[in-house]
Amino acid sequence: MLRINPSARSRVKQAAGFTLLEVLVAIAVFAMLSLSAYQVMNGVQRSDAQSRDHNERLQEIQRAMVMLDNDFRQVVPRKVRDQGELVSDTLLRSGEYLLDSSSQGILFTRLGWQNPQQMFPRGEVLKVGYRVVEGTLERVWLRYPDTVVGAEPLVRPILTGVESVTFRFYSDKTWSDEWTTPAALPEGVMVRLTLKDYGEIERVYMLPHSALEASDT
Repeated sequence: MLRINPSARSRVKQAAGFTLLEVLVAIAVFAMLSLSAYQVMNGVQRSDAQSRDHNERLQEIQRAMVMLDNDFRQVVPRKVRDQGELVSDTLLRSGEYLLDSSSQGILFTRLGWQNPQQMFPRGEVLKVGYRVVEGTLERVWLRYPDTVVGAEPLVRPILTGVESVTFRFYSDKTWSDEWTTPAALPEGVMVRLTLKDYGEIERVYMLPHSALEASDT
């Protein structure tokens, strides 16, 4: 008859499974590891989302700067008619609330609007302006520099999160906040954008130094 030693029977029972305490300890360790892994993964995902948002914001600002560069680098001294009125001697207009802007606005004429082989019923000159509406910098433009009564401008939002835009003008070695000289352009224009997230951004553009003959009327 086979007899089992009591001590051997105890070892068999111990090897048969885990105690409740061991199971609870294993669950606690696994839970802590899972929480740590989740926190690391969540941190990586948040960092990736912030990085994408940051890159998208920088790209938006860069696109707006490129558009500003293209317009201000091709300013041309040209007299225009507004709403069918007489020709104005003001080659560049700027002021508070111009173009219904919540900040300053600016309006001028530029060259370089491509019209290959004159395919479209327009020239290569257009009237362009900038304004801020509800925190967005908008580009306002008209297909024809001499507008008729009732002509409505086209509007393109180009930059969000803008608190204000201001302009300064350089002439005779002096910067001024207004430009009132008739039939002439300033030597340079400073554009200062105040953004909610990046603060102030300034760009300075040199304009063609030229003047036209002012009207007597």
